[in-house]
Amino acid sequence: MSGLMDRAFGSEADAAEVKDSTALLEQQAVMYQAMLAEHEATIRETQAVVRAREATVREREAVVREREAEISALRAGRDAPGRITPPSGGDLGDCIRAVLPQLDGWCTLRKALWLAELVSNMSGTRIGEIGVYGGKSLIPMALAARNRPGAMVYAIEPWSNSVAVEQATSAENDQWWREVDLYRIKLGFVSAIMDCGLTGMVKLIELPSDEARRAFHAMQGYRFDLLHVDGSHAEGQALADVKNWLPLVAPGGILVLDDIGWDSVMKARDYLRENCDVISEIVEENDVSYGAYRTRPVPALAAQPEAWAAALSEVLA
Repeated sequence: MSGLMDRAFGSEADAAEVKDSTALLEQQAVMYQAMLAEHEATIRETQAVVRAREATVREREAVVREREAEISALRAGRDAPGRITPPSGGDLGDCIRAVLPQLDGWCTLRKALWLAELVSNMSGTRIGEIGVYGGKSLIPMALAARNRPGAMVYAIEPWSNSVAVEQATSAENDQWWREVDLYRIKLGFVSAIMDCGLTGMVKLIELPSDEARRAFHAMQGYRFDLLHVDGSHAEGQALADVKNWLPLVAPGGILVLDDIGWDSVMKARDYLRENCDVISEIVEENDVSYGAYRTRPVPALAAQPEAWAAALSEVLA
């Protein structure tokens, strides 16, 4: 009798164990199905991202082909600049002397060589220029930095007639900027960058100065080692450019300001004299002038009693 009961209870226990195991397997199957569905969703999302990036690449390739066609058409035009062929090897100065006359702009040979020397003597790799026009001052700087590992040169220029005259300078100057063919100037600059083999290091930022400054400010911690400010010469904009961009120059870095002898640029020049150390200020013939200013190291809090007290009060609040 007891044997029969043992077998009966054993069967019930086995059945319960099987039921529990089955339930556990079903739970695991549901879990695995959910995981599989999640992985499939991730795969679909990844595929969608890949397709979007492929589409972006195709769009950019189309833009490149379009720009190449425009440059070819530009070169074929009777007013188009010819292909620039920098001398192979040789001295940096010889290269700049060969290239400079073929570029649009107003940078003198003396200034171009001076800018190249500033770049050659600095230790950093981040260079920027506000107000590129045809690249006559940017390309000499890029040529000076082209053999420096990691060097980047940012060309900040909207190439927009309307932006160029947003703030008035003089009737004659503003009228000239309304009429100049900035599209042709931009294509000539891009062509020169290609001819000089600088496409890998020169990055075009086709934005007005204020918008570009906000974009760089959003890249927290980004600082230029040398920044050439040659944008609008309207008094308000020139002063705003040096005030707003100076914090984006690394401590000990260099800010170069163009046309420091212009009445409308003097406030910007004086601001730099007050807040930086003057490296040099140069005046050439025909009212050509420019200066280089070194940013001062940020003093430690201990050396600033007021800043230290403010920081301490925030901690204790």
